[in-house]
Amino acid sequence: PTDRAPMVRSGVNTVTKLVEQKKAQLVAIAHDVDPIEMVLFLPALCRKMGVPYCIVKGRARLGQVVRRKTCAAVCFDRVNPEDRSALSKLVETCKNNYNERGEEIRKHWGGGILGAKSQARISKLEKAKAKEIKL
Repeated sequence: PTDRAPMVRSGVNTVTKLVEQKKAQLVAIAHDVDPIEMVLFLPALCRKMGVPYCIVKGRARLGQVVRRKTCAAVCFDRVNPEDRSALSKLVETCKNNYNERGEEIRKHWGGGILGAKSQARISKLEKAKAKEIKL
């Protein structure tokens, strides 16, 4: 039997299966998937399984890779030996920008900036507490 050819696997179900088996080397997820719930779990799954992932602009771009109109997610299954160095650079970049920054991005979500009404309410409560302390 000959070795299987290097290929890019497409589709959310296929990508999920390969990530769970830790056979995926790099996962690319489209940003404009509708409904978003189709791919919402993939970044968390990739982080959990230690598979590098990236978010790509446009389903149509991923579709061009697999010769279809659109595609929600693709992953590299196997790579030619001469392309391993290029893939390792890409994997390192994706790990730095997505996998390892997951917690950092999550911590800054929302910003903690209150609106005008909330700020006014809190300052009113603080003034009332300051009045009670003076009495």
